Amino acid sequence: MYALLLIAAVVAGVWGAVVLVRGGLLGGCLAVMLAGMCFSLPFVKLPLGSLPLSIDRVLLLLLIAQYVLYRRWGRTEGQPLGKAEIVLCALIAVMVLRTFTADWRASAYQPLAWLILYYLMPFCVYWIARQIPPSKRGILTLFGCLALFGVYLAITVAAEKYHVWWLLLPRYIATTAVAGDMEFVGRGRGPLLQPIGSGAALAICICGTLMWWPRLGRRGRLLLVGLALLGCLGLYCTLTRSVWLGGMLGLAIVVGLALPWNWRLPLLLGGTLLVALLAVTQWEHLVRFKRDRDLTAQHTADSVSLRPVLAVVAWKMFLDRPLLGCGYAQYKTEHLNYLADRTSGVPLEKARGYIPHNVLFSLLTETGLVGLGLFIGLVALWGRDAWLIWRSGSAPLWARQQALLFLAVLAVYFANGMFHDISVIPMANMTLFFTAGITAGLRPLLHRPAAASAAVQDRGDP
Repeated sequence: MYALLLIAAVVAGVWGAVVLVRGGLLGGCLAVMLAGMCFSLPFVKLPLGSLPLSIDRVLLLLLIAQYVLYRRWGRTEGQPLGKAEIVLCALIAVMVLRTFTADWRASAYQPLAWLILYYLMPFCVYWIARQIPPSKRGILTLFGCLALFGVYLAITVAAEKYHVWWLLLPRYIATTAVAGDMEFVGRGRGPLLQPIGSGAALAICICGTLMWWPRLGRRGRLLLVGLALLGCLGLYCTLTRSVWLGGMLGLAIVVGLALPWNWRLPLLLGGTLLVALLAVTQWEHLVRFKRDRDLTAQHTADSVSLRPVLAVVAWKMFLDRPLLGCGYAQYKTEHLNYLADRTSGVPLEKARGYIPHNVLFSLLTETGLVGLGLFIGLVALWGRDAWLIWRSGSAPLWARQQALLFLAVLAVYFANGMFHDISVIPMANMTLFFTAGITAGLRPLLHRPAAASAAVQDRGDP
């Protein structure tokens, strides 16, 4: 184990040096994202209590050091704080406050570990990503990486679903599936070993792949359609309804907003009618079907009936502590105090051992109206800025496409977040914050004259 750790550390150090010299801050961010997706704890880890050290966490430390050096060398300039950054800092302050004013040592310091993993680390990536000098080359590099990673994810998820074990890399995907002692075995879990996280990432990759459409000819566009269909196969193989919904919404935003006005309404109506028809004719199958290897179709149906129970528990917890909640990552212990309540007429005991299957309910119960309000305000500001960039007549095409991609990311995130607490799924918040940071770095383009933006588009320079 320690020999593997030493090798991994050497490799991470070498690649960190390469990225520092050649890749810039964007390369550093992409290295962290890739390592977090494929080479995190299931791959190799150094036990350090409740927060083990892994390759992606080492790379994040190197990225922070890289950012400090770049600022010192003048290779990047600090961006002025906008409203979104002020709200984000307030949200992080509330998360830290509600961690340390509750039992942050519970379950071997799990609340502290979750704070670092799911909010502080994504905050660092956001802060660095928003200060990457905007350029056509950088954004197209991002789209290219999404396309390549989407192909990998689609093949991996489909291969796991259909037991083509030799195609699975890293190998821990196959070994954990064969062992059968983990959750979600039988579905396409991907490198995150989580069909929701891997499926959401795949949906975002499909949307990023389609950003190449206006730059390709007929053959290239046919290839894009093939890649999108391959990605849709991967989405199906997750056997997760929220992933399917997120993929449909993300594609609807990308395709719908990119099409001319006279095409949008017919396609929107046609798509809505098709979805409604599928829902009416296939509802029983959508609610009840076998997906995990060791669970029956009845368990799938039970997951639907469980969500109203979890919502009632979350609501009762909110009523008792409406402003600041019960404390971050305290739900799992605090919700036990509400299961004996018989006044609601709902079998609350069914919620025992579960966390809220809704990202907003989770924030509401643990950080109250203050935390939830800040999060909603932050997302609204991010979405508004992305919409303004997309609708801008002066921003270059590549910048507008990045804004469009982020709107799709929001759709995918919340489509899954309405049925799962996606904030504690590995890399979900990291992906949201990273793409938000890249988009926030494009805000200065809104204030450039149209001629200057056209020159930027032609040169690919900031």
